[in-house]
Amino acid sequence: MADPMLPPALAGDERFTLLCELLDQSLAKLDINTMLVYLIDLVQPKLLPHLADQFSLLDEAAWQLAESEQAKRNLIKNAIELHRFKGTPWAIREVIRLLGFGEVSLQEGPATQPDIEQSKKPIWPLYRVILKRPLTNDQAVLLRRVLLSVAPARCRLVSLDYQTVAIRYNAVARYDGQYNHGSS
Repeated sequence: MADPMLPPALAGDERFTLLCELLDQSLAKLDINTMLVYLIDLVQPKLLPHLADQFSLLDEAAWQLAESEQAKRNLIKNAIELHRFKGTPWAIREVIRLLGFGEVSLQEGPATQPDIEQSKKPIWPLYRVILKRPLTNDQAVLLRRVLLSVAPARCRLVSLDYQTVAIRYNAVARYDGQYNHGSS
């Protein structure tokens, strides 16, 4: 019987019918999940840098700051939305959330400068990020670079503040210059 997938000119030839059956059998054995690269949760970890490059994430500090495989997957999945809302407070909060640093709060404008009477400079474009977990100094440098690309161009980061988060004396954080005292 002729295969309905073959064009009429080839359907009557036995050789093409047999060839089509052989192809169907061999292709049925293939695992097509490895070819579904846009299902980010199923992609093999070694392919993540290629997807990150496609979404213009490899040049950004965010990719360097994403330490876990899950953080990298989250960045790739949300790259388009982050690019769409770049320059908004939501984008600042979201990129920090995606990188695994949790929820943050932002202080904008006069709230960033306690000595407002002495300052003659305009303070409206200043902002401060208040984190709920401590950062190492190298993470803080990378996070500042991330925020330069995500935050509004008119704004300037005053500090990454995590003074409300206690660093316990349990030998996890050492006095070796890796951490500082609550603000970067």
